[in-house]
Amino acid sequence: MLRLIKYLFFIIVIFSFKSLWALQSDWSSGTESQVRLISPISHNDSSKNIYVGLEYQLQKGWKTYWQSPGDGGFPQEIIWKNSTNIKSLEILWPTPEQFEILGIQSVGYTNHVIFPLHLTLEDFSQPTLVVLDVTYLTCKDICIPGSAHLELFIPVGEKLLTAHSHNIEKTLSQLPERNLQISFLKNIDIKSFANEKTVSFIAKVDAKEFFENPKVFLHTDFGLPVIEPIISLSANAKHLEATFIFNKKLINAKQFDAQFIIADNNRSFLFTVPLEVETSNVSKYPVPSFIIIIMTALLGGLILNGMPCVLPVLSIKLLSMLQHIEHPSSIRMSFMVTSFGIVCSFGLLAFFFVLLRHLGVSVGWGMQFQQPIFLMIIAFVLTFFSFNLFGLFEISIPRFMSAGIINQIPKNNYTRDFFNGFFATLMATPCSAPFVGTALTFAFTQSSMIMIVIFVAMGVGMALPYLFVSLFPQLIKFFPQPGPWMKYLKYFLGCLLVATLVWIGNVLLNHFNYYFITVTIILLIGYLSLIYFFKYKTFIFIITLVIFFSLPNFAVFKSVNLKVDSGWLDLTTINLKQLISQNDIVFVDITADWCATCQFNKINVLQKKSIQELFSKNNVFKVRGDWTKPSSAIESFLQQYQRFGIPFNIVYGKNYPREIILSELLSEKKIIEALNTLLLNE
Repeated sequence: MLRLIKYLFFIIVIFSFKSLWALQSDWSSGTESQVRLISPISHNDSSKNIYVGLEYQLQKGWKTYWQSPGDGGFPQEIIWKNSTNIKSLEILWPTPEQFEILGIQSVGYTNHVIFPLHLTLEDFSQPTLVVLDVTYLTCKDICIPGSAHLELFIPVGEKLLTAHSHNIEKTLSQLPERNLQISFLKNIDIKSFANEKTVSFIAKVDAKEFFENPKVFLHTDFGLPVIEPIISLSANAKHLEATFIFNKKLINAKQFDAQFIIADNNRSFLFTVPLEVETSNVSKYPVPSFIIIIMTALLGGLILNGMPCVLPVLSIKLLSMLQHIEHPSSIRMSFMVTSFGIVCSFGLLAFFFVLLRHLGVSVGWGMQFQQPIFLMIIAFVLTFFSFNLFGLFEISIPRFMSAGIINQIPKNNYTRDFFNGFFATLMATPCSAPFVGTALTFAFTQSSMIMIVIFVAMGVGMALPYLFVSLFPQLIKFFPQPGPWMKYLKYFLGCLLVATLVWIGNVLLNHFNYYFITVTIILLIGYLSLIYFFKYKTFIFIITLVIFFSLPNFAVFKSVNLKVDSGWLDLTTINLKQLISQNDIVFVDITADWCATCQFNKINVLQKKSIQELFSKNNVFKVRGDWTKPSSAIESFLQQYQRFGIPFNIVYGKNYPREIILSELLSEKKIIEALNTLLLNE
């Protein structure tokens, strides 16, 4: 019995030592970096497929490289020919990160990384000796090549988990997913195109939820340089398009395999695809340079000042300037503050759109005018502004707000000027103009930071007239001196605001009926009468406000009428592809009642007798999408063409290779040119 116990003791000791041998190799020698082999199991567990880990420990700030590091380094190379009982070895690359080394963009890993190695054994009934000769490169301020000779013995037998099991399992779980069905992606499509000078790789990816901070990495056998892809996101951030563009000389084959890693925060997906380079343009919609887009945003913002939505607000500002004609310094500061208000409001709009996009909500220019509550707020502000100009009452701070901090504000404060800038921006959002659409399309398809920069640039463009007056307040001398004529100017400006109010009321009729308008007018008349006869103006004001904003809760005021444009097909009820395939020419108009530019196009171009006769003569099918209210069908249609604002007009020809997109401001000449182009290809 004692002898049996001794034998058992020696067997346990031997297997314990074998387990220790299978735990890890020694660290390689080195100061900046060390490498070793680690095993998650003590024995091969009679399996032909096992995993081990190649662990790198780097000093702080030092980096090593991914399999496609670009010009900044080279990936690790593993020679395993001296190993025994190994049929194949596959390196599994974790999701890398992009960084800059010595002024060169590269991709790799920092501080600590484990590369899982998938080993296929020749015979699981035999022990395995893993012998690796590893060469690699580490860089910080300088680059130092490294090498390591590593050995790890894995015996035959039932496995026991080692101390490294958790780390290797964690690394395996964080590797890029390869099964699309269980990944965070819904669909992925990758193609390659070439023109005379460049080859592009275009990845179109749909997410099951939405992208937050997407990164795309590309690996080929060509040793391509690391570049930032052009990444475009849809309005709801569920569709991503990434474009890599390389010099054609760098790619010497027409057919090859490529790997793409689509990463988003702690999620990633690896897609390996055989590619064949097609001869075509780089992109259906060329991406302009960032500087051109900034200039476009500035110019678009400047043009917004001339749109009918903004003109009344600009006129009120002009009137306030005339009232201070003898104080150039006050004029300078007033216009500077208004400019700051405009720029700040554009910045806040950008942050608002970024937030909505991160919440998975589709975003678009002027989308707030689809909401009846917002329209009611604008109507409320316009009403009091216009009545103030007519001298019916003065807008003053209520008594309960006149104490404390507000009472300490100096008399020459510019709070009203600042909020004039905010209101001007709000009134600009239902307007589109030349250059605005281009800037918005680029903004809504880029990262959050670029979107904010473009919106701020548009705000600066819109603020330019105010900034110009603030820099040259002496221009006021060219205006006539204050006099009775200013009273009539106030009445004229009040009429402009009333006209704008009528337009807002017309838009509200898409959400409510005429009972709502009637009750609102009665409520306004009642308010004016009560404040004339009673002194409790603040109380009356609050009660009137509460009643007005409570009206949408009553079903009796809801609109049930569906607007139908005579002679136009409804985009949301037809099969557009089928219509195009069955007819020679199809003209699509995306419009909305709140879109001032759309109404300009409709009245001055589309409803003209000559255009109607032209459509009829050439048997043009007219399709209209009304975006006055939210519509997922119209949103999807706009997103197909990376458009996030309206008006949007597009013409299709059955025999023409692609559609023709028209400018935001339509003209009879442009429509005729588009139709002639399509007719020539019949």
